[in-house]
Amino acid sequence: MQPKEVPVQTSLTSSIPQQLYSPEQVAEFEAEAAARAGADLWQLMQRAGAAAFECLQQQIKMDTQIAVLCGPGNNGGDGYVVAQMAHSKGYPVRVFAFGEPKSPEGRRALQNWLEVGGDIEPLTDWPEQEPDYVVDALLGTGLNTDVRGDIRECIEALNDSALPVLAIDVPSGLHANTGVVMGVAVRARHTVTMIGVKRGLTTAMAADYIGQLWFADLDIQREFRLLTEPAAWWLQEAQLQHDLAPRKKVCQKGDFGHVLIIGGGAGMAGAARLAATAALRSGAGKVTVICEPSEVFLIGQQPELMVRGLLADAPEAEELVERASVIAIGPGLGRSHWGRQWWQRFCQRSLEKPTPAVIDADALNLLALQLRDGEDLPLSEGHVFTPHPGEAARLLQCQIADIEQNRWLASNTLQELLTGTVVLKGAGSLISTSAATAVCTNGTPAMAVAGMGDVLTGIIAGLLAQAPALGLNTEAATRAAVLVHALAAEFAANGNTRGMLASDVIAEISRFVNPKNN
Repeated sequence: MQPKEVPVQTSLTSSIPQQLYSPEQVAEFEAEAAARAGADLWQLMQRAGAAAFECLQQQIKMDTQIAVLCGPGNNGGDGYVVAQMAHSKGYPVRVFAFGEPKSPEGRRALQNWLEVGGDIEPLTDWPEQEPDYVVDALLGTGLNTDVRGDIRECIEALNDSALPVLAIDVPSGLHANTGVVMGVAVRARHTVTMIGVKRGLTTAMAADYIGQLWFADLDIQREFRLLTEPAAWWLQEAQLQHDLAPRKKVCQKGDFGHVLIIGGGAGMAGAARLAATAALRSGAGKVTVICEPSEVFLIGQQPELMVRGLLADAPEAEELVERASVIAIGPGLGRSHWGRQWWQRFCQRSLEKPTPAVIDADALNLLALQLRDGEDLPLSEGHVFTPHPGEAARLLQCQIADIEQNRWLASNTLQELLTGTVVLKGAGSLISTSAATAVCTNGTPAMAVAGMGDVLTGIIAGLLAQAPALGLNTEAATRAAVLVHALAAEFAANGNTRGMLASDVIAEISRFVNPKNN
């Protein structure tokens, strides 16, 4: 008797949930969630294979030559289900395997494939004759060591071939928790992830490997979510509709805060000007810049800004600091005597009379020097810190590679150290608070240009200034700002990956801080 054909009705969708999970959470709770939903692990494997096959069918034609690469784990079992289903629909399929399935479900899937006349070829024989499309079911979410041996050679050959690949759950070789490439990883065109979206698919190197991401909850999503809390949250544009509601018709600039930018040391006026202009474009009612006296003219060419060239001990400085509802310190601050004096004054005031603040660039570097010298954190709690990986490494006294090896851990460690909201910038920027971590996957490679962090600092400061009017706390305003920044950059880049200026992004901020108009 031939195995019963698996039904192809699945919950496959390209609409990705906001809830993200660690692979350990999925492994721990999937069986219980399935049992509560009236299913077992074999049925989950059938559903997973069916979801992957549904995605595959959307990409191929009937004469497409398919190769399925199967490993010894349950990921490989899903691959055997895909092979069986493709065969039953008349597609030409070859299966290349590394090792025997370890689980009862995987062995059952293999047996079903053999009973329909399927054959198993060793992975080392691939690609004797290149197929048209490849299904990657080699390594799943349990990978914790570098890929070696025959599997590594296969993945390298696969990537060199540039064949289209559908990855099941996670591209083989990509760490499902951190997004780090474990020596080598499959560059997929599509990835179908199951039950819970693994958080490693959203940050670090993931964007270069997952291709188009699809999700299939295998009909146990409700039960799974009742068993465990999300490990993180995925920021999505729709949230801006809620966070950034239109203003009331009766209002005035005093309702939307006064941002004070402290930066713009000698030769670095542009950084302070970018941040200040971004704060205005984000909707701050008023923006003042305190800069080094030599830089007043350059910053003041933006006529809407109030600009003062002041030393930290100038009598009129106290009044400006007192008026601010939000302070952003760091863009172009430098580490000269002028910048150090302003940093010391800011720290002293933070402890005496806290004002919400965004701390970036050289302010972070000056803070890192204090922490390195064994000083206690010289700030009150609750500020927003926006390090890139280099600044994060200095704050944690480690190497940049250590930060990128586990961005989730780095972001959470920074949050505990700094007792505020931390934005760890990069591909898949992380926003960590004491309550939760969120990730922003929007953005573009064109953002890798000087001044982009200054623009983000300005947007965060601008939305923090409006937070009382918007009914947002610091964390929510920061998440909205990171998302606005990334979306504005995407729009400004218009599909290009180079040649964009930070000032190009500023021109598009108003589009995304007014989401009802989009």
